[in-house]
Amino acid sequence: MNETNLKRNTNRCPYCDRIIEGRTDKMFCDDRCRNNYYYKVNSEQKAYIRYVNKILLKNRGILRTVNPYGRKLVSKRSLEELGFDFNCYTSVYKTRKGKEYYLVYDQAYSFDDPGNVTLLVFYRDA
Repeated sequence: MNETNLKRNTNRCPYCDRIIEGRTDKMFCDDRCRNNYYYKVNSEQKAYIRYVNKILLKNRGILRTVNPYGRKLVSKRSLEELGFDFNCYTSVYKTRKGKEYYLVYDQAYSFDDPGNVTLLVFYRDA
């Protein structure tokens, strides 16, 4: 046996800072530390995603309540009073004529008239 096979890892665990024993490529001291480390990293990253998705779902619910199907013209102020956030939408759809629709999942809206918003359902439930 050569000396490289017997060499022990002297790195420290990124979660608990204990010395890691075992293979040289081992990153964590045990499964508990590995799970806790990645849980912490992922929960911090996903917290913002959960926050934005909560706003998107609220926006979609408002649009579905006001306009369950078809097309409807409503005032921008009435949507704001219901708690609609115009800064959160899932995508922008631009028509060939240059009109922009802001999509919130399957619901859409556009600013046609000053102070008014045109609501449109893009997809029907199957």
